[in-house]
Amino acid sequence: MRPGRSGIVLCIALLGPAASGAQEIARVLGVPVTREALPGAEQGGAAELSALYDRVWGAVSRHYVEEHGLAATPEDLAEFAAWHREFERRDRAQRARKLEELEARLAEGTAAGAERARLEDFRAVLRRMARADVERDQTPPPTAGTEAVWVELWKLDRALYAHYGGIVGVGPFGQHAHGARLALLEDYERRGLLSFRAPELRDRFYAPLRRPPTLVVESGKEDFTPYWRKPIAPSYFPD
Repeated sequence: MRPGRSGIVLCIALLGPAASGAQEIARVLGVPVTREALPGAEQGGAAELSALYDRVWGAVSRHYVEEHGLAATPEDLAEFAAWHREFERRDRAQRARKLEELEARLAEGTAAGAERARLEDFRAVLRRMARADVERDQTPPPTAGTEAVWVELWKLDRALYAHYGGIVGVGPFGQHAHGARLALLEDYERRGLLSFRAPELRDRFYAPLRRPPTLVVESGKEDFTPYWRKPIAPSYFPD
C-alpha cells in the first residue's frame, strides 16, 4: 500500500510574475503571489487560504531543502524503493494466501447466511485487488520525483525539529514537526523572504498553524524514523 501524495508538498511549479493588474497578496522569495493565480481563489475562504499555504510552503520548503543539502540522494531513493518492493511482495503473497483460504471455505459449503455473504464479499474484494495488481504491473512505475517528495519531507521535518524544536504531531505516515514548520515560516518572514500585503490575511494564514495538531507527541518521545525504515508488519488479515 503506497501512501498517496501528501497534502503538504515540497515540489511546486515555478512561480511566475504577477500579471498586469493582478492583485498581489503575498510575496515569497521575491516572487509575488496573486489572488488570481491561486487555485480555488474564486471560492474564497478556506479554499483560497489552503491554496495560498500550498504555494508559500512549497516555495519555502523547497528553498530550505536546497539551501541545507536535504535533497533525496540516489541511495535514499534506492532504500525507499526497496522497502516498497518488499511490502508489495509480502502484500500480494498475503492476499493470495487469504484468497486461497476463502475459496476453500466457500467450496466446503459449511458457511451459510450472513457468514457466507461476508466471505463472498471478502473474496470479491481480493479478486478485484488481484486484477488491479495485474493492471499495475502493466503501467509505468512512479517517477523518482514522486518518491523524492517523501524522502525530502522526512529529511526536512527531522532537520527543522533539530533546529527549531516545537510541538510534534502525528499523521497517517508518522510524526511531523508541526511547531518547527511554523517557526520556519516566521523565520523567513523575519528575514524578509516572506511577506503578506494585509495583516488580516497574515493572521488567517498563521491561525491554523498556531493551533496544536489533533495528535501531539509526548515530550521525549519524538521519533522521525520514516515508515520505510520500520519493519513491515507480518500480516494485516484476520484469520
